[in-house]
Amino acid sequence: MMMSFRSRILRLIGRSALPQPCEEARAHSSDYIDGELDATLETRIRTHLSDCHLCEAFFRTLRETINALRGMPTQTAPAGFADRVRENIRG
Repeated sequence: MMMSFRSRILRLIGRSALPQPCEEARAHSSDYIDGELDATLETRIRTHLSDCHLCEAFFRTLRETINALRGMPTQTAPAGFADRVRENIRG
């Protein structure tokens, strides 16, 4: 998704295009979904999600994506793959 011109400018000057409660909720989205937040922050985010349809949709989509990825079969890398990656990183 392309970032709007306004969003790019706000990001460059250190401001977000989202209101602070949305920024906070999204910054902690993974920990919230995993149930790893303290009760105060979890309650604040849950309350925000009940009032903010955009963040609720963001969290729903993130949950669906995580669940889809968890449902995918795991695969084993071919022999020597990790060594080749390390070698390419070293240059």
